[in-house]
This record gives sequence, structure tokens and C-alpha cells, in this order.
Amino acid sequence: MSDGGTTTHENRNGAVFDLSVVISTHNRPKELREAIAAVVGQDHPGPIETIVVWDKTEPEQSLAVDDPHRPVRILSNDRTPGLPGSRNCGAAAAKSPVLGFCDDDDIWLPSKARRQLELLEATGADACCTGMEVAVDDKIVPRRGIEEGVLRYADLLRSRRIEANMVTALVRTDAFWDTIGPMHEEIPGGFAEDYEWMLRATRNAPMPVVPEPLVQVRWIVQSHFKDQWPHWEAALSHVLREHPDFSREPRGRARVEGQIAVAIAAQGRRRDALAQVRRTLRWSWREPRALIALAVAAGLPVGRISAELNKRGRGL
Repeated sequence: MSDGGTTTHENRNGAVFDLSVVISTHNRPKELREAIAAVVGQDHPGPIETIVVWDKTEPEQSLAVDDPHRPVRILSNDRTPGLPGSRNCGAAAAKSPVLGFCDDDDIWLPSKARRQLELLEATGADACCTGMEVAVDDKIVPRRGIEEGVLRYADLLRSRRIEANMVTALVRTDAFWDTIGPMHEEIPGGFAEDYEWMLRATRNAPMPVVPEPLVQVRWIVQSHFKDQWPHWEAALSHVLREHPDFSREPRGRARVEGQIAVAIAAQGRRRDALAQVRRTLRWSWREPRALIALAVAAGLPVGRISAELNKRGRGL
């Protein structure tokens, strides 16, 4: 046991850590240093390793730290380019029984590791997650996790819960590779990979939640995916194929179908967008993304809509 009461793990190389945190990075040197410092500064008393995975860029080896209590390791992504591959690359190199994930523009708040490790130990769960705060422009928007304290598969089929995000999650390493499975590297463009993984995780077992925000996610208000809407359309279609249970939750199915409609409209495919809007409304006439898709198809810039939602700490 570590001093913090969390079971540690000794791998074949003899390193002992309570937690391995994978930070995926691409061309954000200032934000990356802040993300690393936040992990190193966690108030959990036991050892934590940080694994920084450079994706499609040359790694900055000078950031490596040889500290047995808070080491920082530097890797190049040797798997599929993109966020899912880089996360799997870091997870494969981890030397602890629990994994955490952080993007290079996000900040773990000081008690995140401690509180979630305590929650995993208390519940015996394979994974847990937390609320988050969204930093947009100069404003902080708190987004609490589910107040019941448990996130279920049905919850995620009905709603895109804010806490269903890899940067809020801790997961036991064995479960990540076995009962839940790693990130899907084949998902188009690497979009919706967090949501798809969280669906699998909660389908495996209900996930305990710390409702308080324990991570700060920094959003840049700009055109949402610019020229990557085809990937978003394909990724969301992939999610629906992988999880046919959406058909049991009409409101949840309509939400995803509506997002696909927005992606199609943003590509300028007006006739296809109108057909997708009709498909969305057949699942639920209340789905607001159907109206957004119609507005985009009529010529309203999707970037303007996305920016306004982002300012409120929300997305499409």
C-alpha cells in the first residue's frame, strides 16, 4: 500500500506507482507544461507517473523528469496517428494498476487523483469519473457530474453527459485492456472516441462519479470542426452502429441523429441534411439539433452557432 491508502503495482521493470497519467499532445507547448505541472502537483501522497505522448510532432525530450515520486516520461505515438492511438500508446507503456488521461490543454485540479483513487478503492469499480469546469474566454463554467453519484449506460444513451469524458476518468489498467477495452483507433478522425469508450465502460458496469468538477477543460471559441465535418458525421454513425441500444432510447437516438444532421448541413449537402433532419424528427420531434441543422442548411454559419454554445460551456 502507498501512504495514501491506495494499492500500488510493481511491473516487470520494478517501477511502483499508484497512477499513470497519459497526456496526449500536439503543438501546444505552453499548455502542455501547465498540464504536466498540474499532474505533478496533485495532492495524492503516493507516486504518480506522467507519460507524455507526442502525436505527429517531434517529442521534446527536455521535459522528461527522473523523479521516482513524480517522473515524467516522453514518448512518440507509435500507434495510429490521432488521439485514440496516442492514448493507447501511453496506456501500453504505463507502470501502474490505474490509468488517467489528460489532453494538453486541460488542467487536473489538485485533488483529482486522490479523490478518484479513493473512490475506486471504496467501490471496487473498474472506472470512475468526475464533473468538470469549462474555461472559455475569461469565464469559468462549472459543469457538475450526475448528482446521484452513479453514471449508468442508460444515462449515456439518453444524454451526452458532460462527465463522460476521458479527461475526467480513471480506469483500472486491466479493465482498460480487457473488460472495457482500449480506445477505438479505427473511429473516423478520432472524433466521439471519449463518448464511445464511456458507453462501453458503463455498459460493462455502472460508473461511480464525483459530482464536483475536478478538471478544468479549456475551450477555444472558434469554428467547431472546420473542414473535419465528414469525420464527425462518420464517427457518430460509427457510434450508432456499435451501440444499437440507442434504438431503445428515442430521445438519445434523436440527439445523435441530429448531430449527424448538423455535420451534413455544415458540409453544404442541403438535400442530404433535410433527409437527415426528417430522420431525426422521427425519433423525437423535440430534438433541437434538427432546428440547428435546418438553420445551417439555410445558410447560417455553423461556426457562429458553435461559438455561441461554447461561450455557455456547451457544444453541439
